[in-house]
Amino acid sequence: MTSREQVVAWARRQADELQSDMQFHQPDGGYGGYWTVTDVSKKGLVMARAAAGLEFLRQHAGNDSEWLRRATIAYDSNGDRSSLESGVHAIGEILRLWAAQVEAGVSHLPAELGEGVRALASTEIMGQVRLLNEERDVHAAAPIVLSGAALETALRGAVEELELPIVGTPGIAAYSRALRTAAILSKQDVKDLEQMAGVRNAAAHGDFESITRERAGLMEQQVNMFLARLRDLLDSPAGVRTAE
Repeated sequence: MTSREQVVAWARRQADELQSDMQFHQPDGGYGGYWTVTDVSKKGLVMARAAAGLEFLRQHAGNDSEWLRRATIAYDSNGDRSSLESGVHAIGEILRLWAAQVEAGVSHLPAELGEGVRALASTEIMGQVRLLNEERDVHAAAPIVLSGAALETALRGAVEELELPIVGTPGIAAYSRALRTAAILSKQDVKDLEQMAGVRNAAAHGDFESITRERAGLMEQQVNMFLARLRDLLDSPAGVRTAE
């Protein structure tokens, strides 16, 4: 997985490129200054850099981030008011500020947020499942439902980490379809998820006849094994994944 340090370095390098091959024209009369290319033959290259800068923010700050929104507005409005080059230069400034915020830990990468959600499912939620399974006076449905919640949380984190689109109502089924479409999960993984979701639903809907303490223990084991597999799949290079 790409590290925060790599992304910050890439952002700063891209900001340098965005602001290269330009010169600033001082204010004239009542108007503010503006940027233009130093060589008119490079105008197309400068515009291409703007597209690359916006795409960088979309991927690494997030498609719905305020950073991307502000960069897009700066580019569009400068193109209307003064020069497109001024808009390109503004993207570079926004990219530098974003990189500084990420480096300081104030802003986070989408992948970091998704990874944090998965970690929460694997540690805190499944830790609570273990405690519930150890309590003899707790109905077996409780740890099963909580195991299902951990599973759904981890899948949501994976989908957010990879910024995958989902179809239908958010939940285990929708998340598993998105990960299957992205070739992260195998057909067998999806079948396993459907089986675990079925057990979770039975417990949640009060079908207590099929819910035993042994089943709760098995559910805990299955979810823990799947969470470990999901972690390994996401940490593996894309070319190594062999979803069948």
